[in-house]
Amino acid sequence: MKRLRPLVSLGLALAFALAGTGCGSGAAAAAPTSAPQSAAPAADETAPSPSPAADPAPSPEDAAGGGILVAYFSNTGNTEEVAQQIAGLTGGTLAEIQRAEPYGDLRQEAKAEIQNGEHPAITVSVDNVEDYDTIFVGYPIWWDEAPAMIATFLESYDFSGKMLIPFCTSASDSIDNSLHIFSELCPDAAIAQGLTANDPDDVELWLQGLGLPA
Repeated sequence: MKRLRPLVSLGLALAFALAGTGCGSGAAAAAPTSAPQSAAPAADETAPSPSPAADPAPSPEDAAGGGILVAYFSNTGNTEEVAQQIAGLTGGTLAEIQRAEPYGDLRQEAKAEIQNGEHPAITVSVDNVEDYDTIFVGYPIWWDEAPAMIATFLESYDFSGKMLIPFCTSASDSIDNSLHIFSELCPDAAIAQGLTANDPDDVELWLQGLGLPA
């Protein structure tokens, strides 16, 4: 009987060892070989990317931080006087617009230019127009429109993000019908309220309403 005890003990040890080996194998077989991949979210569960906020149009007061230019075309001198008044009140730089070739028959040629949508060559007395952020644009009213040289000026420069401020002189017509060329030729510019500047007293009040120094 004494000889059987080691044999029994050995047999029991082997049985336990085999049993342990079997459990380990079963556990290993049950374990996944790779981590499960999470399902992709449905299209309607994906959070939309926020749209970038549009940049607000600059106010004349904000735009004035980049300098003020007072560009004008004057035939008889009336518009030039208003331009000088605006420059004096705001500290702006004057820039005279002229037709490159003088008119032969002003009445006939100027009217035809406007009616035909022509943009005659011009000269401007300053070279760095695009360095300014606030640009006054002055002109007389001819046949209820701006002279054709103003359209040439507006299309000749990149006024994107700039502030354009129209003003005019006229014996009978207001500025309203002439303003369409600003939005047509400078769609990416901010366009301030224009003024028919026949009374010098109106100019200072108008500038104050725009938030500009006057």
